[in-house]
Amino acid sequence: MLHNTLNKQQLNIFEVKTIKGKNIKRASIQTAEEAQKRLKEMRSWTSGPFNTIFSWILQTSSAILGVIFLRVLNKVKVIDRHKVESIKPPYIFISNHLTMIDDFLLGGLVFLPSAFRKMKYFPWHAPEEQNFFLGPILTWAMKRLRCVPLTRGKGVFQPGMMRLKELLNGENIIHIYPEGTRSRNGEIGKGKVGVARLAYQTKANIVPCYHEGTQAILPIGKNQLRTGKAMTVIVGDPIDMKDLYEQEEGRSTFNAIADRMISTISNLRTEIHDRGFGVVPIPDNSKEN
Repeated sequence: MLHNTLNKQQLNIFEVKTIKGKNIKRASIQTAEEAQKRLKEMRSWTSGPFNTIFSWILQTSSAILGVIFLRVLNKVKVIDRHKVESIKPPYIFISNHLTMIDDFLLGGLVFLPSAFRKMKYFPWHAPEEQNFFLGPILTWAMKRLRCVPLTRGKGVFQPGMMRLKELLNGENIIHIYPEGTRSRNGEIGKGKVGVARLAYQTKANIVPCYHEGTQAILPIGKNQLRTGKAMTVIVGDPIDMKDLYEQEEGRSTFNAIADRMISTISNLRTEIHDRGFGVVPIPDNSKEN
């Protein structure tokens, strides 16, 4: 059962960070009352007729633009997308992380046309707050694009994580990256405990995805999208976590869940290469794993 209160040990300290010369107030808090206020604010971002309509318009437009960009200006192969059609929310959709716009690139390819019919098939996202909630216009858009801001290093006891738990208690999809950050070399990194803990505490189904080639479309350090690149996406079967969900809650269990997430994504990478659809060579230090 979801707890809607936080004790003082679970609260972050209010802080102001400087990003590109701007002081950005973070959503960290000092009291349980402030945490509940922040959580209530997050709920309001997509509630009510006005926000719901704009949310649908923004998400649909973003998904369509992403599909057009990838299908027309690049070469994309999507494997086993039908698997998401047969899985009913709630679930956590996990994938490797290569670019700042993976959500934009993957959303339309994987979740359309289901999301046209029912808005619940548009996934929620959990971006790093300091990277995306910048300035009034971008922040407004992020809120209506179903983004729940997280602050790296603040752990699982922050309002954003509480909001994700709430969403998984309803009919929602959460797209999140077990690695927690982008890969700099295309390698699949180690899974983070926070994502595993979210899965354990909600007992959510986990649907894995692997993609490659996106790093050529928007290389790290670049701010312009490239065209004419090849990209492959594969969706896997839901990960069986029943045995781990039945274990005692603790770090060892969370680590085992995170390891299984990463192992499954790695296996999907091997599968697309075995089937001849790989577009980026597997790093030598991964072939033995």
